[in-house]
Amino acid sequence: MTATLDHSVPLSPEEAHDRIHSLARGCSEHPALRNPFYELWMAQELTADEVELVAKNFYERVRRTPVRIALAFLNMTDIAARAETVENLYDEMGLGNPRKVHSVILKDFFETLLGRLRGHAVDLDTVAAPLLPSTVRLIEEGEKVFSSPYPQEVCGALLAQEWHAYPQLVHLYEGVRNYRGHYELEEFHENCEYFYLHIGATEKEHKIHSLSTAAKACRTAEDVAHIERGFTTYLDLLAENWNEIHRTIRPS
Repeated sequence: MTATLDHSVPLSPEEAHDRIHSLARGCSEHPALRNPFYELWMAQELTADEVELVAKNFYERVRRTPVRIALAFLNMTDIAARAETVENLYDEMGLGNPRKVHSVILKDFFETLLGRLRGHAVDLDTVAAPLLPSTVRLIEEGEKVFSSPYPQEVCGALLAQEWHAYPQLVHLYEGVRNYRGHYELEEFHENCEYFYLHIGATEKEHKIHSLSTAAKACRTAEDVAHIERGFTTYLDLLAENWNEIHRTIRPS
């Protein structure tokens, strides 16, 4: 995903948009989205211990999403970009309803699923599954990227977060369908609210916003380089995390 650019050449708004759009589309081939964990998750039902590991580490990432978005807002200068980012944050925080905060809905989903697999109530905050080193790195290093002194790098990280999120949730939902037998039909779909939120119109709008936000911050080839650095850094952290989760579940 490395672009060869003359950093001294200014870019028109159209060219900036095209370059950033091309970068964003490229995430579909990155190991953050093409990895052995997704193949395993979609192929079969995992054990309760394995699902617990996935749930613990994915939830810990997701619950920090509002923090990353807030950091992006604080480190942006363009007023339109900041307005779009606040709308994204408002969505993540359940439009002001604490019961509809996305991480709360995700936690409810995993606790219900693990309860079915275990045969008793489960509190995700107290499960035995470890928080993996790559999860900690993703959280800590990711927040550093979202706090970069370069607004373009921040926009690149936000672009990566939003453009990988839609296909990520499609992959995860397809794997969740392996557990449908643990629910009544309507009950299963009621419990999948988190996934339906993210593979619907809201997440598509977030992709559009992150693209326009990054394009607004891009006036020169040097800006493109900063956007690319933030974009690739965040995707690499995601890929490392999914790979460690897979290695832990299926050690070679």
